[in-house]
Amino acid sequence: MEATHDGPHADHLGDIDRDTQLWVQWGGALYEFVRLTPCEAPAEDGDACSLFDGHDPGHSWEMRDLLHG
Repeated sequence: MEATHDGPHADHLGDIDRDTQLWVQWGGALYEFVRLTPCEAPAEDGDACSLFDGHDPGHSWEMRDLLHG
């Protein structure tokens, strides 16, 4: 995650079931394992957002082109 990102950082660890994912969130030296609902925002091409519901603005499919420059 970008070092300039405000708020806690997060990384998806796995799916518990269809409606629940396991994530680790951290800020500074504090790490916390949390169960979160997946974001269900669809992209125009049908891809789903790979982040959790209620994440900061910007869905994963909006950022994928940034990785390939």
